[in-house]
This record gives sequence, structure tokens and C-alpha cells, in this order.
Amino acid sequence: MKLFELAKKFRRSTRFAIPRAVFMLMVFCFLCAFLSSLLTGLALSLSSFAAGTSGGARLGFLAFLLVEFLSLVLFFVLHYGLFLCNLRFVRNQPVALSFLFTGLRQRKARRGAAFFIIPMLLCMALFAVITSRVEFFSLPQVESPEALLEYVKNNPDSMKKFLSCFVLLLSLAFVFYFPFTFVWSVVYDKTGQGFGKSLLQGLSFFVARPFHFFVFEVLCHFRKVFWICALDAMRVFIYKKNTDSAMIYSFGSLASFVSFALVFYTAASVILSIQFYYEQFNDENSDKASSN
Repeated sequence: MKLFELAKKFRRSTRFAIPRAVFMLMVFCFLCAFLSSLLTGLALSLSSFAAGTSGGARLGFLAFLLVEFLSLVLFFVLHYGLFLCNLRFVRNQPVALSFLFTGLRQRKARRGAAFFIIPMLLCMALFAVITSRVEFFSLPQVESPEALLEYVKNNPDSMKKFLSCFVLLLSLAFVFYFPFTFVWSVVYDKTGQGFGKSLLQGLSFFVARPFHFFVFEVLCHFRKVFWICALDAMRVFIYKKNTDSAMIYSFGSLASFVSFALVFYTAASVILSIQFYYEQFNDENSDKASSN
């Protein structure tokens, strides 16, 4: 099927699934934020409690790392549930909120969640090397939030540096995780095989047509990206040139909100389009999904 036809088919066949995908992404983000705050607080409490014992500094650090590791595993388990829900949206199968937690009772999904921490660590390590070696991305060495605020206040170009570092981090994350795009879909469909084999099949599915898949995503979402950039440019222009007018300034806030909503909508659409693409080119029948 030609790419333009495939993109049109995606927009046509998923227009009723997009609102559900947006809602599921909202629930996913809320759960991740809540559980991350809860587990980070637990990690800090355990590390401070262990600090009062003999060898407390080392024990507290290990406790903190353990809880944060479990937090990351839980995040990727929920990520598996999010992809599972979107795959079922594409297949017009029923979906419940409990499907987000399906990975908690699947050993293969839990192993996959632990594996996905490895690319994240590699990404963070490379980010640390680049920011320490390349002057353009070098970050200030601060020891407190007050020191960070003081640095931002005294360096007008600091926000550009932070933005460039954020873009660098997103780019590295994209490079490290892009090849694993279809792994969760294979894990869900191939419930009877180990995670290692599903991982290889997901990578093979990606390697078979990476450029084709990338162009498909561009065709599906380039209009949304254009409007996001246009809204952000409008917001920056308003904030820089019209700060004296409260009415015009409010338009900047409105543009910022609409841009954020469109970014969220686009993210949900991208996740849904990944599952749609997988369903179109999967070798097996579309009704092969597991019954869980």
C-alpha cells in the first residue's frame, strides 16, 4: 500500500479511537506522575532513615537506587499497558482502565520493563558525556535550587542552554528507543514465547522498513507539528513584543495552552499510529490478539 493511502486510511479508520487514546494517555501520565512522586518520597525517606544506622550513607544510597529502579520498572510496565490499549483500539476490541496494569501479572512484560531501563541508562550516560565534553551543552554546577535560580538570573542566555540540552536529551532518547517501537506489540501477541525472542522479532519488524515507517509518521502528523510550531512562535512573539497589553498577553497564554493540548493530542496519535502500522504489516491475522 502506498504511503499516502496508508496515512489516509489511518486518519479515516482511527478518528473515533483518537479521543479514547488521548484519555488513556492522560490516565497514564497521571499514574506515572503520582507513582513517581510517591516512590521518590519513599526512596528519600528510606535513605534518610538508613543514614542514621552504621554504614548508613552507603545503605541509604542503595535503598534509594533500589526504589528508583522499581519505579522505572513500574513505569515501563504501564508503558506496556498503554501500547496494549492502543493496539486493542486499532483492532476495535474492548479496553478497560485495568489493561494499563496488565504487565504486572505477566512475567514476560515485567522482564521487558526491566530491559528497557538499559537503553535509558545508556542514553543518560551519553548525555552526561556530551554535556561534560561539549562546551555548547555544558550545564552549570549548582548545589541548590537557589544557586540555580541565581545562575539563571545572572545569565540571560541560560534558558537557551537548558532548551538545547533538553532537545539533545529528547534526540538521544529518540535514537535509543526508536528501534524498539514494535517490541511491546510483539510481546502482547506472542504470549507463549520468551521476551528475548519477542525482542528480536520486534527489532526485525522495525529493521525491515524503518524509512517507510518514518515517512508514514511524518505524513500522519506533519500538519499537527506545523501548528504546534506556529503556536509556539506566536506565543514567543507576543511575550516579547506585547507584554504591556494585558489583553494581547492573554492571547499568548491561550496560544500556550492550545499548543500544549495539541502536543498531547499528537503524542496520543503517534502511539495509536504505531499500533496501526504494526497491524497493517504484521504477518499474522489481525484477530490473533491474546484474550487477556
